[in-house]
Amino acid sequence: MKTKSAVIRLVLRTNKKLANGYHPIMLRVSFGYRKEKSTGYCCDSVHWDKKNQLVTAGFQNAAMINAFITELKHNIVARKLRFEMEGRIYTPEMLLDDFRPEYSAQSGVFRDIMEKLLEEKPIENNTKAYYRYSYRMLADFMNNPSFLINDLTENKMRLFIKSMLKNVTEGTVYTVCAKIAAVSNYAIEQGILREDDYCFKRFKYAHVVKRANKTAYIDLANLIRMKKYYLNLVTEGNNENWTFKEGALERLRKRTSKEFALCFWLAMLKLNGSAPIDVALLKIDHLKIRNFCDGKGVSRKYYCFDYKRAKTGIPVRPRIVCDRLALAIFQPFIETASLRDGYIFPIVQNDKQSLLRERSYDSIKLAVQYVAKVSLKWMSEICKEINEEVERINNKTGQSMPLIDLERLSCYNMRHSFAMAYLSSPGANINSLASLLARSPNNIGTYITQLSQDQDLIASVAQMGI
Repeated sequence: MKTKSAVIRLVLRTNKKLANGYHPIMLRVSFGYRKEKSTGYCCDSVHWDKKNQLVTAGFQNAAMINAFITELKHNIVARKLRFEMEGRIYTPEMLLDDFRPEYSAQSGVFRDIMEKLLEEKPIENNTKAYYRYSYRMLADFMNNPSFLINDLTENKMRLFIKSMLKNVTEGTVYTVCAKIAAVSNYAIEQGILREDDYCFKRFKYAHVVKRANKTAYIDLANLIRMKKYYLNLVTEGNNENWTFKEGALERLRKRTSKEFALCFWLAMLKLNGSAPIDVALLKIDHLKIRNFCDGKGVSRKYYCFDYKRAKTGIPVRPRIVCDRLALAIFQPFIETASLRDGYIFPIVQNDKQSLLRERSYDSIKLAVQYVAKVSLKWMSEICKEINEEVERINNKTGQSMPLIDLERLSCYNMRHSFAMAYLSSPGANINSLASLLARSPNNIGTYITQLSQDQDLIASVAQMGI
């Protein structure tokens, strides 16, 4: 039966699920036919009161959400009554025309403040993606998509950073905190948040991240175990006559696989402790294969990479002997790089597809962070297995060999691990280490002599055993 007046209701769209697992709360107008628009809020079906069109008290910030969505409904009802009092014919579209949830400074919802910031400020789309990624990370931690900006206390943020360090890279943690800080500062500008309530007022998140991971490393013995683990995972046979295991190449070239995760981390180690972004940007043009004589006068083939660190622009010149490990790490990707877009590792593009256009540096960083996050989950499992092996040896022999610190595991460990492995090798010196790491001389010491000869570069890493 057709009604003479529009019916306006708040409904939960249970047939649609958002990325956070909740359902959107919609404003529905029924008048001959049905039209809906989102209120910008959501909840689960357990906490939705269909009869009263409200979020029940068990859901976080329910009172605030109810006040906001009820006000939206009343505004549309008022528009309907105005049309009817004036004797004007209307449609559902007319009632919802120009309807959009207004971002209320009084609500203090982090997501609303962030979207208002992105709307008002001249921010590129790639950077907006960073903001929304940071919001999703924080919403998952808070277990509530509509958390208030006042909920972000100093203690809460310290716990958030600690939880992130278990799952993502140090760079990702820094980026997420920077975006949260930007939204918070915007809220202060708008009078939504008091300066005294700013979550980063009393501590610097960059220092927390630095203390958490930059001192962590994997000792040489466990690096060697990691190397053996990888060779057993993807190859079979002996060092003189070996092949890739069946299906290993396909798994290696899939950037979400266990094989690729370990390969990625070992590549960082072999490339003089390069950062994930440097490995991602490595191109076939940066590589030449040459023959050099080792310390015994035997001619051997080497991968000779020449590139610059993305962070500092300082040249990096790894010289990697083409042994079983190096071939198992690099050769599968060198063979297919020209079929993609020249990048050696499939990090800044899909596993099988080439780049059709140049990507911005921000979008490349997002791709690297995604691969680093996935690889960290696999590496946590692998390192746990290695620790179990070490514990068995310690229990059997009475030794106290060190374990890998799983709490502080991150991609950055490989850079620090390379440095520590080098310093533990015979003939190590700080000048050579500065050259290998491509560190600025000012950061290592006042007087640094950079290595320039290939033979010097080869000799510097020959005795490390990794």
